[in-house]
Amino acid sequence: MNILKKRKLVTAILTGVSGLLITPSSIADDSFMLEEIIVTAQKRAESVQDVAAAITALSSSMLDARGITNVESLVTSVPGMHFSQSGSDSRITVRGIGTEQTTSTGDPGVAFHIDGVYQSRASAGSALFYDLERVEVLRGPQGTLYGRNATGGSINLISKRPNEELEGKLELQVGSYNQKRVRGVFNTPLMDDESLMLRISGQQETRDGYLDNLTPGADDLEDRDAMNLRTQLLYLPTDHLEVLLSMNYSTDKGAGQGYVALGDYPVDPRPINALIAAQSAPQNPSDPWEIRTSGLAKQDNDRKGATLAVNWDLGNVTLKSISAWQTNVVDSLTDGDFSSADVLNENRYQSSEQYSQELQLSSAGDGPWEWVTGLYAMAETTDVDYWITDKGQGLSRFVPTIDVGLADPSSFGNTTKVNSDSLGVFGQTSYRVSEDFKLTAGLRYSKDKKSADIVRKEFLALEVDTFTKESSWSAVTWKLGADWWVTEDSMLYASLSTGFKSGGFLQQKNDVPYDEEEVLAWEIGSKNRFFDDRLQANVSAFFYEYTDMQLRTIRDLTSAVQNAGEAEIKGLEIELLARPFEALELSAAFAYTDAKFVSYTDDDPLDGLANTPLDLSGNDLARSPDYTANLSAAYTWQFAWGSLTSSVNYYWSDELYFSAYNRKDVDYQDSYQRTDVNVTFNSADQIWYVSLAARNLENAEVASNIAPENTTLGGSPRAQWQEPQTVSLTAGYHF
Repeated sequence: MNILKKRKLVTAILTGVSGLLITPSSIADDSFMLEEIIVTAQKRAESVQDVAAAITALSSSMLDARGITNVESLVTSVPGMHFSQSGSDSRITVRGIGTEQTTSTGDPGVAFHIDGVYQSRASAGSALFYDLERVEVLRGPQGTLYGRNATGGSINLISKRPNEELEGKLELQVGSYNQKRVRGVFNTPLMDDESLMLRISGQQETRDGYLDNLTPGADDLEDRDAMNLRTQLLYLPTDHLEVLLSMNYSTDKGAGQGYVALGDYPVDPRPINALIAAQSAPQNPSDPWEIRTSGLAKQDNDRKGATLAVNWDLGNVTLKSISAWQTNVVDSLTDGDFSSADVLNENRYQSSEQYSQELQLSSAGDGPWEWVTGLYAMAETTDVDYWITDKGQGLSRFVPTIDVGLADPSSFGNTTKVNSDSLGVFGQTSYRVSEDFKLTAGLRYSKDKKSADIVRKEFLALEVDTFTKESSWSAVTWKLGADWWVTEDSMLYASLSTGFKSGGFLQQKNDVPYDEEEVLAWEIGSKNRFFDDRLQANVSAFFYEYTDMQLRTIRDLTSAVQNAGEAEIKGLEIELLARPFEALELSAAFAYTDAKFVSYTDDDPLDGLANTPLDLSGNDLARSPDYTANLSAAYTWQFAWGSLTSSVNYYWSDELYFSAYNRKDVDYQDSYQRTDVNVTFNSADQIWYVSLAARNLENAEVASNIAPENTTLGGSPRAQWQEPQTVSLTAGYHF
């Protein structure tokens, strides 16, 4: 799609939506108004419209109406956000900033929190999106209150807490690809004085894979066999003290994710392709929803943890403690040659154990000063086994192998034990100069340390290397801001802030540790409500100086991470929400993000050993479309016997690249659109409901991730696809 067509599309969307939303004649005189969402984005409870920052807050009713059940579906309601799934790892990008290093020694660029607890591993994106109070997405560097690895922003999942009511919910769903899902919630007080309350939430889901495996006897890929459970105990011993214990457990099994080789494959007599041809493997299927693998595929992942949150009201101040423990296991076997031949199999086992402690002391009351200060500490240990194997018919016939305890010989890989420690000290204060004008300043000191004991074997090596790596990084990040309430319902704000993400290293003996990356961000914005809280219009504009971005590439046939030179990111975001009349709710979101390298030169990773320098200045940053737009509408008809709500959610994304090299023939996703619809009937007594939904009506072929391969060995670019068109029927019961 050329630039002129893009501008026409964006103009048409904004003109049509703005005209629909702000026409005075469409605003009735009834008493209804938009929902007020209370957030804790600034470590204190306040209306989302009072937060002087770009934040998207979605209540539980919004999540249900828009069919948001995971991070991937969240993208369609958050401007400037992109999601990629790389195996079991989630890659979240906000305003052009994300992560290219998903190994155990790397960190995400967008921080992911569950009930205030930072999740260090990229696979945490599979967390339970059910029985949530809200989801908060902060856009832009969060270098003061969140700090650790929040150069791009922060996503916060807030669970519904136990309450004093005896209530529950049971929901059954069936859908495409033999999908079956059971969800449930049970809430009850445990004492007569309602000082102790229990809430249990969970779901179990199974689904056949939507990648049809043509190899006889092999499992279809991209299936689902998952279970999630969350248990919470809330104890209120006094009016000034509350203690919340939360425990979670989840499993994710099945054949797992599937990468599809793109184009004709194999096509030449290079080493891998010669082995594939020798085993008489047929060509790669041309249908994007078909795959042909050797059938050696499984995953057995699990997460479990516990959080103890204590809130103590001390009068003029509030003390909060969040103590958390989390384990995350990824155990997978995947076909590495993308054919029915047995040439390469990837065995990955990664077990992470994380302990964290955060203490917050904040002001209370209505004085001109507001402040919060705190201490954060985290310790994480990760054990990794990553080995390339085959059953003696592939590379092991030509490459020296070792026995690492697996069933098949291992030609390449590593066993690594990583220890990571993080410390942060922070404070932020705001002073209300007048009733309408407030100044804010924040400061944080962060220090991260990583060490690793590594046993590694290279492809052609006759024996293993044993070595140790260690490095540390520290930074002082800050924020300055001001907000001015022009009227009672309209605010202007401006901020200047910095963000920091620690460096790291790969599990390679001669690999040099890469440096931290930093962001300097300017932002101005406006938050508004009009027509007696029936129209909400928020706008933000930003400019980033992004230095030392951590990028993954290939050096001498081996993966490497280096710091890019400089990049600049600028953009504009608009979010609209309206209720023209009581039965209708409308929303729209638009984002323009211009994320480009200012100076960056790198060798060509697809050019074998030639190491041809490429000037990538002016190229787009990966996973950052220039334009995205979202439109949604929900209308409710009221009847004597109940209500019928129909909703539609439309999302359009501009073209994007999956690497800094901007290759349209290798790692490129063209512009696309997808539409989701839902029709729900609720009984008059609100006890039961039935819902029919369809996702991705266009059946758009959208790449969640594309990984280019070095052509020296004969590899092929591989893609992981988003879900195709699906239909589901849901029935639920409240008590």
